[in-house]
Amino acid sequence: MATLSPSVSPEIRETTATKLLESCKGSYLFKVVGYSSRKGLGVDYSFSSGIFTIGGYKWIIHCYPQLYCRKDQIGFDMGVRTNYVKDIVKITLTLLAQDAKASSNYHLGTKAVANFYKNCHFRFYIRRETLEPSQFLKHDSFTIRCTIEVIKQVRLVESKMQCCEIPPSNLSQQLTSLLQTREGVDVSFKLDEDIIHAHKLMLAARSPVFKAQFFGPMKGKKNTSIEVKGMDASIFEAMLHFIYSDSLPEFCEEKGYTKSSLAQAQHLLVAADRYGLERLKQICELKLSEFIDVDNLATTLTLAEQHNCSELKAACIEFVKDPKILGAVVLTDDFEHMIKSYPTVLKELRQKNHGNSLQEKWFIGKFSPQVFLFSFILHAIGRFLRTFWKRFVSW
Repeated sequence: MATLSPSVSPEIRETTATKLLESCKGSYLFKVVGYSSRKGLGVDYSFSSGIFTIGGYKWIIHCYPQLYCRKDQIGFDMGVRTNYVKDIVKITLTLLAQDAKASSNYHLGTKAVANFYKNCHFRFYIRRETLEPSQFLKHDSFTIRCTIEVIKQVRLVESKMQCCEIPPSNLSQQLTSLLQTREGVDVSFKLDEDIIHAHKLMLAARSPVFKAQFFGPMKGKKNTSIEVKGMDASIFEAMLHFIYSDSLPEFCEEKGYTKSSLAQAQHLLVAADRYGLERLKQICELKLSEFIDVDNLATTLTLAEQHNCSELKAACIEFVKDPKILGAVVLTDDFEHMIKSYPTVLKELRQKNHGNSLQEKWFIGKFSPQVFLFSFILHAIGRFLRTFWKRFVSW
């Protein structure tokens, strides 16, 4: 038996480019001495720091004790003395307390900018009532700490790697192969003259019925043999194929309607319901919904009623919403048997057709008892004539 093996594609080379960022951080202490000497001189008088360098750029700080539009505040102007700054810059100003306790410091703010020119200025403000208490201003002087962090995009790193395409999952093929080769089987099923082998754990994992069977009264038994009645061996094998591969075998996947495919879908639905395989049951419902016609509607509807297939039942009732189709279905042999076994179906058919057009209401609503009685009479006469003709020919 041939087994599927994953194919590996040729090696693929991939190139990855990574931008590396480098951060440079520094601080500068700007001490303002003689604060009150320029306090009332106007906006043109300020204190200036020396030019200092951090992160490869030159900076300067100006302190304005008196502002034109903010008379109750003191301004600090942070300027750059380099023509162009092409990196990301974070500027933080902090007013230091005279008692040297970090918890007493006052944070003026942080500004983050990038790609700016020499004439760009960054302004910070502080209220006089915050600065002038003794913890910040002592001997007519105070200290500002300027912290600058420059984040540079220094280099681009390229790396090449070899990789292979990940093959698709072949778990279902491997499990199916395990079923076909019978490796490690620990349970057998007898269906008439056929013996079919399988694995308890696999069946119990997929079917609640098998789980209760193997891990209930039969738990601990070895070489278990189970007789399965009322099921064809080909249908049981198709069900096992689905349990192991989560797909239908090829003969069940054939497209197009044939009596053989209809019978397979019907029997497989019964098997799925018997062993609690809900997904398989729904697949069979969908397949049978595609096969509905006048000849098999009564049989399909009976099957849906027996195995609680709501979707399949709804598809059958939808199929006969046309009174002409319903009239043809009534004349089939299986319809009479279905009505006798499940009389409530007739009521549902009438309710379905109750909301249709006026012509359909006339046929299936108001006069439905007469119509069905007339149909049964015609059907009985037809059977009588066919029987009479067969006897006459044989005589």
